[in-house]
Amino acid sequence: AGYGNFYNQTYTWMIEDTVKDAFNMVGIKFHAKNYAMGGTPSGPEISLCMETTFGNDIDILSWDYANSDGDNYDLYRLWGNRAGIHPTIPTLFRLGKDPTCSSIDDDFQRFGLSAIQFDVDYIRSLVPDTSWETVDDLPPEVRYYKCAGQVEGGSVLCKENKWDTEGTTCDLSEYQTKEENRGWKDHKLIGRVIGVFLVDTLLSALADLEETLLEVSTIRNISVSQDKDRYAFQSSSLKEMHEGANLGKNTKFLGGHAKYSPFWRSSSFCHSALLPNHARFTGAVTLSMRSYRHDHGYFVGYDEGYAVDALPETKPKDGQFLLAYLPETRQNCSDVYRADYKDFFLVRKQDGWVKVALPNHLEMKQFRIMGDKRGAHVIALCAEGVSVVAIKLKKIEVKVDGADVVDVRTLNDELSQCRLLVGEHDSFLWIAKPGGTGQFELEIKLNEPEELRITTILII
Repeated sequence: AGYGNFYNQTYTWMIEDTVKDAFNMVGIKFHAKNYAMGGTPSGPEISLCMETTFGNDIDILSWDYANSDGDNYDLYRLWGNRAGIHPTIPTLFRLGKDPTCSSIDDDFQRFGLSAIQFDVDYIRSLVPDTSWETVDDLPPEVRYYKCAGQVEGGSVLCKENKWDTEGTTCDLSEYQTKEENRGWKDHKLIGRVIGVFLVDTLLSALADLEETLLEVSTIRNISVSQDKDRYAFQSSSLKEMHEGANLGKNTKFLGGHAKYSPFWRSSSFCHSALLPNHARFTGAVTLSMRSYRHDHGYFVGYDEGYAVDALPETKPKDGQFLLAYLPETRQNCSDVYRADYKDFFLVRKQDGWVKVALPNHLEMKQFRIMGDKRGAHVIALCAEGVSVVAIKLKKIEVKVDGADVVDVRTLNDELSQCRLLVGEHDSFLWIAKPGGTGQFELEIKLNEPEELRITTILII
């Protein structure tokens, strides 16, 4: 997320700044999307919502979750499997060096999913130390970047020159006092190196094309090759791809149903309030106007919903959930330094039954969700407070197409607040109404808590 820096100092923006002109010269518009969410693991909530979060037209998908995921390698396996069924099957870019993740990358590549590792520590090691002998010879981007062999540390001078935000009215002290947050030099170094790699890859591709006779058959062969990779990946089984892995066996990963393949390979849809979020920026979530992408990569003009201190007193006329946010989390200065916010759909006790039909018509159009063709679906609520006790004691009442939710099951106790909705007969599978639009109507009523904050509603 680049905490402590301005938005246009993050390595994501540096990648775009490095390559956009080169790609533009061959008619390719290059956008690097900084859709990171600080302190958020890669899944299940994010990985199961790739299309609605990142968009349905991506070529490269970056993974930089080493700090938040830790050694939960099932999350990385889930990330890659969800990428493999994305409409564009993006290439995985993974930052960091981890032997287990590298082995998982090999599994992905055996079945047609490209994966590239960037050893950022090795890249950092190539930068010379700043000393009294070298200080005048080093450019500003690496001067005082590394002292006594320590990146952004080792001496007072390196620590004092970690940030380049002097003169701003933004209070960034909360982020700049945390050692784990990277400074502007580190972001620029990583962004430039990845950018140069991409430009070099582009030049290699152009050289190959120059030696190739461009005919219809050539383009067809390229398309056939991509289709073969797609088929190889999507027709493989989890067992053969991740041979020897437990896939969450004897854990609560994915609700104890880690071998239930729809979690890994079936199309999913998410109605999410979290930011950044492609579906919110396009207006699909809120049925509103599209937002505008600023030159530095962030979005403005999207529907923000209600601040929690300025909510309407009465229930909305359409009985829908309220989109809300915490005003204290929004920045109150002109220099943009973050774009990730944990907004939520608010359900209030005072409103009685509230409902939402999912997916709405814009979401169905944008994400090409075609009616009732897949039969049974899993539905999950990502919200704090939706527990077995709350459902059993009817502190919270939930209905799906008029049928009662009688229980919930966790997707992961440690990393997620997402809960599978369970109906009668102890089933977490829900079937859309025959001959209907393919939508589900979700209704919620609170009897004890005053409010419920839902970040995402997930349908697989």
